[in-house]
This record gives sequence, C-alpha cells and structure tokens, in this order.
Amino acid sequence: MKINITVLLVSVFLLQTEIFSQSFNQSYVARVGSKVISDSEFLERYEFTPGFRRHVKQMDDSNKLEFLFTLIAEKLLALEAKNLKLDTTEVMQFSRKAFERMFVRDRLFQEEIRNKISVTDKELIEATVKNNSKLYVNFLFSQDKDEIDQLYNYLKQGISFDSILIESPEYEEQREPIEVQFGQMEETIEDSLFRMKVGEFTKPILTPDGWYIFKLVNKSQNLFFTDEDKENAKKTIVRIVENRKLIKRQKEFYAEYFRNKKVDVDGKLFEILAQKISSVFEYKRKIFTYQPNQSTYLDASDVIKIEKEIGNENLSRPFVKLEDQPITLKEFIRLLAFDGFNSKEYKINLIRASLDFQTKRFIEQELFYREGLKRGYHKLPEIQNEIEKWMDNYLFQMLRNQIVDSIQVTDEEVREYYELMNQPKEFPTVVNIIEVLTDDLNIVDTVLSELKRGTDIRVLAAKYSIRDFTKGRNGEFGKFPVTSYGEIGRIAATMQVGDVYGPLKVPEGYSIFKLIEKDTAYVEKPKTFEQVKDQYRQDIAFQKAQMKLTDYTYNLALKYNIELNIPELDKIQTTRLPSFGIRNLGFGGKITAVPILAPNVEWAYKWIMKQNKKVIP
Repeated sequence: MKINITVLLVSVFLLQTEIFSQSFNQSYVARVGSKVISDSEFLERYEFTPGFRRHVKQMDDSNKLEFLFTLIAEKLLALEAKNLKLDTTEVMQFSRKAFERMFVRDRLFQEEIRNKISVTDKELIEATVKNNSKLYVNFLFSQDKDEIDQLYNYLKQGISFDSILIESPEYEEQREPIEVQFGQMEETIEDSLFRMKVGEFTKPILTPDGWYIFKLVNKSQNLFFTDEDKENAKKTIVRIVENRKLIKRQKEFYAEYFRNKKVDVDGKLFEILAQKISSVFEYKRKIFTYQPNQSTYLDASDVIKIEKEIGNENLSRPFVKLEDQPITLKEFIRLLAFDGFNSKEYKINLIRASLDFQTKRFIEQELFYREGLKRGYHKLPEIQNEIEKWMDNYLFQMLRNQIVDSIQVTDEEVREYYELMNQPKEFPTVVNIIEVLTDDLNIVDTVLSELKRGTDIRVLAAKYSIRDFTKGRNGEFGKFPVTSYGEIGRIAATMQVGDVYGPLKVPEGYSIFKLIEKDTAYVEKPKTFEQVKDQYRQDIAFQKAQMKLTDYTYNLALKYNIELNIPELDKIQTTRLPSFGIRNLGFGGKITAVPILAPNVEWAYKWIMKQNKKVIP
C-alpha cells in the first residue's frame, strides 16, 4: 500500500534538525554516504527526467520528494557497487574512459569553437532584415557545367526563364514557386537571393547536387503580430547566425588542426571486422523482424561474438596506428559499439562504407580527445563531476542487473502461480496503453515534441513504433494486468487515464506510452499451463526482483548514512513542464541530457517508517 510520503517525512525532518542547523547554507538536498546530491544536479535531472502529472501544482512537493528518493536509490546502489569493486571491472573501466573521451572532446569544442565566435549587432540587423522577408523562387538545374552555361546564355540573350523552365524535368515540382525563408539555404546562395529584385535571376551557382540558376518570382513580408511571435523570431535569428558561425569556425579549426596529420589503419583488420559485422547483421535481420528503414545496432552480445571469432591475437594488434598509444582492434570495436554503430543494410560493401566513415570519424575524435588531455581538460572539476554522474548511473545499473539476474524461479513456483492466477477471477488492476517504442533518440525527441503540439499518440505509434505485436493496432497493447510487461506495467499502475509517460528505458529501446483504460475488475478465462508458463515465469521473476531490489535498497539506506535537506529541496523551483533532452556533443555524438531513471520509491516507505519508530512513544 502506498503511504503519503510527505506526511511521513515530518518525523524524519525532526530527527535531523541539528544536522540542518549546521549545514543549512550548503546547496545540497541530500547526502548519501560520501556522495552529495547538489541543488544543481537535482534540478537538472528532475527537469530532464520524464514524469507524469508534473503539471499539477498541488503535487510539486510530492513529485520532488519521490524523485529525490529515486535519485538517492541510484546513489545507494552506486556506493555499494564500488564497495563490491564493480568499478574495477573491465566494462566499468572502459565505460569511464569512454565518458572521459566524450566530455573532454566536448570541452575542446567549447574552447576552440563555441567560445571563439561572437555575433555583432550589425550581423543581427542584417539577419533580421532577411527574416522579415519571404522569397518565392524558380530554378533551372543541371549537373553539367556546359549545359547550365548554355542556359545562362539563353537567358542573357532575352529568352524567357519560364519558357526554358517549362521544358525542363524540374517543371512539375515548380508549378507553384518554391518558398524560401531565412536560414533554409547555404549562406552564400541565400545572400544572392535576398539581394535580388523580383524578376531577376542569378548566375550559375555550384552546389553539392549540381548547378542552379535561380529566379526571384515574388517577395512578401513576414508579419509578427504578438510579442511572443517577435521573441520567437528573435531567438530563431540568433540561433541561425550562431550556427552558421559555428560551422565556419569548425571548418577553420579542422583545416588548422589536421594540417600535416596522417593516421593509418590496419587494412587486414579492417576487412576482418567488416566481414564479421556484415555476418552478424545479416543473421539478426533474417532471424528477427525488422522494418525496412529500421537500423540494426551493434550490441554487447554482438561484440562478444565478434571478439570470440576474431581471437585474442588479432584483437590485441594495433588497429588505429597512432604514434603514441595506438588503438587496438579490441578497444576500437568496443568504442564503436559504445558510440552506437548501426546500419540499415548488412551487405558487405555497404558495411565497409559505413565502417570506413565511422573509422575516420573515430580517428578525428580520438585526436581531439588527446588534444584535450594535453590541455588537462580531464582534470577539470566540472568534467570529473560529469563523468561521476554517469558512472554512478552505470554502477547502479550493473548492480541492479546482477540482483535481477540472480533471481531464480522454480517449476513449482510457476505451477503454483498458474493455479492461483489462472482461475476466473477479478484482477485488482488492468490497464490498456498506446505505446511508441523506438531505439532512436531522435525519434524520441520528435515524438515528445509532436505530443506537446497535440498530435494523437496513435498516429505517432503507427508511424514510429517498432514493437511487433502492436503493429496494425496503432500501438495499442490491449488490456493486461499491471504485473505484466515489467516496468511498463508497474508504472502504468500508478497513472491515471490520459497520462503520458516516457521515455522509459526498456531492453528494446525507449518506450513512450499513454494510459487509455484502467479497470479495477477484469475477468479472465482460464488458459492452459503451456500457454502461459513462459509469461508467468517472467512475471514471477519480475515480482521477486522488485521485492528483492526494494529490500536491498532499504538495507543500503540503513548501511549508508542518509541526510535529507528538506528546506533546501523546498526552495528549488521547477517548471512543471515534462521535458526530455538530447545533448549534442562537440565534434559529434549525442547522449540523453541526463541519465534516465524510472521511479523507485518503494524502499523509502519502509525507511521512513523505520525512522518514525525513533520518535513515536
């Protein structure tokens, strides 16, 4: 039974008054053993962690408290994982180095790119003038320079642009002139168009696609009536100008930094790896159901298989031949998987091309990382704190997974559960959801943005969801007991009809779902043991794992001293807007804005009751 956590916390607060008086001015909301949860970490993670009913003002205190206990649970398991020396394992040492690589590269980008650009008032004024106009253009196109020059000569001789256009293959798509707004085209092309008068045409312009001649057909004014429209337009202008300057500065830095730099790759090892990835991806795409445009990812099990087949001798050989500390094939494979190597194809030529691109990108990023090391960025407190935040989450996940994996379910337990559950009976809670399941963070961001705009989640599920059994039903699960489907069922049990939750990290990717039905009574007809035994075994394992995790976390709460700074928590102002963020890293790569946590507060109810016993007569 869920207890009001705010009421129970009053007694705990009384116990810690003396502690508060000594450290009230420090900006932290909790101490967990040797770890401190600062105001800034709490706010950042709260704001970027999905939560339902965040918009309800009356639930602010409850929402913040429950998230604080979720965060404390992460720190408790991270501390215990370190105590068990899990941080010394090969996978954790590798993960730490991978995070260091990401954040050191990102710091180099901030120092060398972002901090070296500035936007002048003159540039903003010029951009504002462009943004206030909307252009309508037609174009002539050719991939052949001689042909485009001939067309240009015809125009200069007075032949009508429209008469040439009507004979061109591009005419059908230009029956209505194409609308052009500020920021849509490459800057030099855009400058040419915005300087033109209606009826004028450009000289031939070379682009990566081929040669273009543009004609300005018409021009209109963008009107911004409200203060909000004007403010949004201003933000758009600044963003476009800054992004263009970032791209320009990055090109300059690349030219400077990579001058006279050459790094070789072992061609034989490259071919071996390409063949192995192609083989693994072919197997996965034939065995499992993939949609045509769905990517296949190189995951941990693939890495283990590939490494076993390649053998230790080749794995230990230098793959990226840097003069100092070359990268072995084993290290490269693991970093490749960590960065999310994927492909929509498995044919060897396409895998070679993709691997070639990723290898070049890896070399660039490795050189940037090493440049950051020379500058000592890895020693900066902010970089160390960022690494520790993610490592805490990884240690938490590792220990949690060990606990879950240790759960054993006997045949007798499954049979007993079947006898108990497989009678016609009324289930206490049955729910139905619409779900969008995806393994692509960009799609997660798109889905959340569309939901905020009011797009029906059924439409988004039909377009993006990769879960097989909901295909054809626009993402609808059908009614199921909340003991099923692991974390999805557990969280759905706490939701109200109409609530949306996500993204939730699940083994298949990221789940975003909306509760559409919730019944307190549901009669299920008996099924045969063979029909349900596998699902029941999973259900029992999940229930046992949740109970074990709750008890385990509770015992850790008793083992490691927890200090709560509730007055400081109360001072933190939150937005009440459910958010999800993707952090784009400098020089490429992306991660979620913060490590994502599912709600985890059951242990806290037991812990609070334990604290109360000390003050209740």
